[in-house]
Amino acid sequence: MTAVVITRRGPALWARIDRPGAGNACSSAVMDGLDEWLAAAADPGVRALVLTGTGRSFCAGADLTEATALLGDLPALRSFLDRGRKLVRAVLAAGVPTIAAVNGAAFGGGLELLLACDIAVAADTARIGDRHIAVGQVPGWGSSVLLPHAVGPALARRLLIAGETWTGEEAARRGLVSEVVPSADLDRHVDALAERIATLDAAAVRRMLRVARPVIAADAWDREWNTLTEHVAALATEPE
Repeated sequence: MTAVVITRRGPALWARIDRPGAGNACSSAVMDGLDEWLAAAADPGVRALVLTGTGRSFCAGADLTEATALLGDLPALRSFLDRGRKLVRAVLAAGVPTIAAVNGAAFGGGLELLLACDIAVAADTARIGDRHIAVGQVPGWGSSVLLPHAVGPALARRLLIAGETWTGEEAARRGLVSEVVPSADLDRHVDALAERIATLDAAAVRRMLRVARPVIAADAWDREWNTLTEHVAALATEPE
């Protein structure tokens, strides 16, 4: 069974993370599927990329089962985590607009994938938060870098440090998502948004992405990554 179901819906290429029993956690298999989804955007008929999840979760974050199993092999763990970081940055650099259809819980790496998308639309069932701190972790795929651009520094610090969870309505009010729609209408609403984008001049849309996307300094990415690698190295050497 594939971990990511890729479907063409009109001008949009949808990727649906399909691990509902694991909260659609981002495993190596999921990253394989999302790499395939991004690569398929080279088709000139694809005018938007849409990311969503199966069931009650959008994405619960990095697969902690896989990550924990790698604690005894620090280079392999760093490689797994770095792959997720590169995936988020690849979504940020996609050649067509990206839309997060946030159907449910988006935590940790799921929030980071949401933040990497150009537009996020949430279902009224969505629950969104960084929540790394709630499981004794720190971000490494972009939360600390991207959240201040989305909600401002004060709310970003609150979400990161307090480990809060916001409803879809709260996320919309604070600018984390653009709007909230009834869960039953989410896919249809996002289809219509992708169709609208597809009516626009493709070259102008590509150039608009250059000016609309946040500009992130390299040292901000490096600070987050260095903090994460220091943290996981400490966890790997803690006595049992």
